[in-house]
Amino acid sequence: MPLPFLAIAVPVLHSSGAWIASTAASGYIAGTLSGTWIGAFVLGNSTLLGSFGLVSAAGIFGATGGLAALSSSAALGVGSALTAVGLGGVASTLGIAPAATFLGLTPVGWAIAGAAATVVATLGYYFTRKTMRRINEEREKGGLEPITLTEIVREVRLLEAQSLEAILARLDAELGNVSLSKDHKELTVDGQVFSLHRLKYVVNEDGSEELVFVTRTGRKKRVLLVKAAPGPDGFPA
Repeated sequence: MPLPFLAIAVPVLHSSGAWIASTAASGYIAGTLSGTWIGAFVLGNSTLLGSFGLVSAAGIFGATGGLAALSSSAALGVGSALTAVGLGGVASTLGIAPAATFLGLTPVGWAIAGAAATVVATLGYYFTRKTMRRINEEREKGGLEPITLTEIVREVRLLEAQSLEAILARLDAELGNVSLSKDHKELTVDGQVFSLHRLKYVVNEDGSEELVFVTRTGRKKRVLLVKAAPGPDGFPA
């Protein structure tokens, strides 16, 4: 079965000195400006990466530079804890990303996300030699070393993992029933222990945000409701 065509967004240097995702057809993609190459890459290709289970809303938030903002005085001054405003609320208040960036990240590919070889092989259908050549040409302009698809997947996974850990540490500090282990490998919620590599942070279309556990078959089980869906008045129900 042929795979649908999907243009890969390539990070290029912006006039500001940061990285921004771009496609040959559309040019710069709004909302993808990032201080890092991998951040711009993730923001520009979030739909594809999400469909393969490589990123959740945590990784998207981290790609915007939101992790530093999350612990800043500005974020703390939003007026309530993360469990009340959620990632989308923090991002919107600080103006670091459009709210739409956080939607639609409930990928069907989570079941295969653990199989690195499978992910790389399948992504290879999208990353043609021409695409990889352009990626590395732009990296060279920014003073970066050439990169392979396997290395890109590794960097995406690392960004997702680091972002999730930072968010879970914030939830640990806010909630008495949530505890992140010292080695950051397990999370305990209401006495139940979960492995971090199977946890994802999801922003649903109704505006609710939750931490979910992904089974080996790709099914998701809610572990923690971080933010309830807003009611008719715009406030959490």
